Amino acid sequence: MLDKLEQLNSECFTYYNYESNWWSLFDISFCESMNLDILKKCVAKYAVGYCDGSKLTVRPSLKSNAVMFEKNGERFWFHIEKWELE
Repeated sequence: MLDKLEQLNSECFTYYNYESNWWSLFDISFCESMNLDILKKCVAKYAVGYCDGSKLTVRPSLKSNAVMFEKNGERFWFHIEKWELE
């Protein structure tokens, strides 16, 4: 799934555009955010790029990718476990 997205520079992923409550931006509930099919639909529709989470200086993560989204003219990102998008 990530092979269809642009690989972004890690500097694009800042504290300013990190979103910990990301499911609300997609108008889904927290319970729905745990459903991989729903998550994959959000990625397919709104994701614009990604970066390996281990390369970030802000909130680095070895087991995830940072995925950047754009919705309603706003860019935001959050981590998605690598296995979730394989």
